[in-house]
Amino acid sequence: MNSSVAIFIKKHWDALLASVTVGVFLLLYTRHSGIGISPDSVTYLTVAENIRNHFSLVDFNQYPLVDFPVGYPSTLSLVMLVTGLSPLQFAPVLHIILFGGILFMTSFIISRQQNTSPLYKLLLLALLSFSPVLLEIYSMLWSETLFIFLSVTFFIAAYTYGKNHSSRNLIFFSIITGLCFLTRYAGISLVITGGAFILFDGDLGAIKKIKHLLVFGMIAVSGIVANLIHNHMVSGSTTGVREKALRTLGDTLLQVGNTVSDWLPFLHGYALITIILVLLVFMVSVYSIVFRILQQQFYHSFETIISLFFVVYLLFMITIASVSRFEDLSSRLLSPIYIPLLLVGSSWIPASLQKMVYRKKWLLLLPVLIIYSGFAYHQYSQNAEAWEGIKDAGIPGYTEDSWKESATIQYIRNNKTLLSPILYSDAYDAAYFLAGIHSLPLPHKEISEERSALLQNKGFSVIWLNDGFNPDLVDINFIKQHKKIIFEKQLADGAVYTFADSSFVLPK
Repeated sequence: MNSSVAIFIKKHWDALLASVTVGVFLLLYTRHSGIGISPDSVTYLTVAENIRNHFSLVDFNQYPLVDFPVGYPSTLSLVMLVTGLSPLQFAPVLHIILFGGILFMTSFIISRQQNTSPLYKLLLLALLSFSPVLLEIYSMLWSETLFIFLSVTFFIAAYTYGKNHSSRNLIFFSIITGLCFLTRYAGISLVITGGAFILFDGDLGAIKKIKHLLVFGMIAVSGIVANLIHNHMVSGSTTGVREKALRTLGDTLLQVGNTVSDWLPFLHGYALITIILVLLVFMVSVYSIVFRILQQQFYHSFETIISLFFVVYLLFMITIASVSRFEDLSSRLLSPIYIPLLLVGSSWIPASLQKMVYRKKWLLLLPVLIIYSGFAYHQYSQNAEAWEGIKDAGIPGYTEDSWKESATIQYIRNNKTLLSPILYSDAYDAAYFLAGIHSLPLPHKEISEERSALLQNKGFSVIWLNDGFNPDLVDINFIKQHKKIIFEKQLADGAVYTFADSSFVLPK
């Protein structure tokens, strides 16, 4: 046993060092105010608590969990059951473990790639351990923390399956894919990736290929199908409110460019150049996939799997963002392609250097060193800027000092009796998380049923938090057009209103 551990550490000492670095970073980031909390986080947190306490898939308002799959809150509830701790207490340690697991698995992946080198592995792991993209994800209570971990596990499961096509490896491969899908709806991209990997495998005969595709498909989607059926039964919707996109394909591509330009050195603010670079990596990935399909001796490799995932996930996100309205394609939403982008974009360098004669190596090595140095400095600058705010005020979100010390939050904590029993808010999750007040979300502008439900009330109060503004929801001006203000309290970062028909009387 000791010998096995020693061998493992010898092979992956760089991943161990990177994991320790990540642990230090995340502990420092969460020292002031704990793990970062966003609106989605409040849902994950309260659903996990309700699963643990009542075995019920509902949030703090007793609304069924529909907008997100059950995977991440179920994982949090399982850890709660094992540890007896709240997710707010154990999340930093859990995320250090998940991030460390990603680094060890990435170390394994690089060591299995063709013509790689120990120096390349060390340098790439160093970039990942200091990555502002990943540090932001793992300092928040977000499902992407689990999704990225499972995605990298998926690469290894697919690689292992491709080596011998055993039933055991196929089942493991299928289960990991299903867990990805249960963690995020975008996990459908891994189902497509896995199905394509099996479909184009030339070592499988036609009958065996059909059997494996059926087994893979049934296991990979069975969990999410059950989840969606449950959603429809309890809410009449499978995935919640999904409004039609307002952005065009060009707008979506520009968002991808803006996001990725923040990841890479020398490109900040150059969205058009960045999207050209991303499309170049995309085309290289497509070429690599086609080449390996035609040259099957190279097919069963991490290069094939990672290139497939990069292509499918990027296509899926661009497509869904062009037809369905949700937040911009931020770093959070695109983070699952961060590691594949670095691997696809750099894995050719060690092989190229090995093939070049000594005197010509500097023609490639010098620009690579310049880009790497720029990358490292770029990450240092971003982390230093983030730390300036985090060290004094906490991670941006509801645990940040500006939210915890909000004048509006303090007011509603101390004056709950002034609020109508029917209560709405533009940041209803913040009102619950910070003040323990149950309120309803303001209706969407384009959903007439929601607007009608609001206006049918004879009287109601609204907690308005400036930082919670959502352009898709109705605002105070809309309500003023239909109701009369009978109470108003303006505060530094928001306001509290009570609206009523003429027949409404406030409770004494």
